[in-house]
Amino acid sequence: MSLIGRSINLALALLICLSVAGTAGATLYYQESVEELDAENSQLRHENEQLREDLQSTERDLQRTRQRLQDLNESLSTTRSDVSQVSENLQETEGQLESTQDELSSTRQSLRDAQERVDELEGEVQTLESRNSQLRSEVADLETTNEDLRQERDELQADVEDLNDEVSQLESEVTTLEDQLQRRNDRIQQLERENDRLRSDLAAVCSEVEDPPPECN
Repeated sequence: MSLIGRSINLALALLICLSVAGTAGATLYYQESVEELDAENSQLRHENEQLREDLQSTERDLQRTRQRLQDLNESLSTTRSDVSQVSENLQETEGQLESTQDELSSTRQSLRDAQERVDELEGEVQTLESRNSQLRSEVADLETTNEDLRQERDELQADVEDLNDEVSQLESEVTTLEDQLQRRNDRIQQLERENDRLRSDLAAVCSEVEDPPPECN
């Protein structure tokens, strides 16, 4: 009986140990699961915040893209207007091009005429160059003659300066003589007036005398 009792006690003890071990394992498993769930929840919150930031960034990009699209539409409208204007300018330019081509044809004909004239002028140039050489020789001779004339002019200029000095001296003498002549003329006029006065006085005296002397006649 005691052997059976001990066997039962051992079985109960073993069962209790197994129960405790199972409970501890379940508790440990639950704690690990909770920790994993917390970690996953934290990761999900982080990812959610990141997704919100990405969404806001995407919305900003979308807004900028819409604004860019609006600007492009406006630019496209302006470009279409510019294209229309350019088309008109192109038509006008084509008309000008045709006119320019006509002028070019006329200019080419003028160029041919000018070339013929150039050929004629080249012959004249050769003649003129020959004449130019001849004239250069004449110029050299004239320069030599001119140098001789300059020397002669310098000599004559020196003579002229000497003559000018003599003329200045003679003019001074003439001025002195004219002053003397003027003084003498003044003296003569004074004497003539005095003579007239004396004649008048003599005539008055003679008219009062009955038998005037010969001086009165």
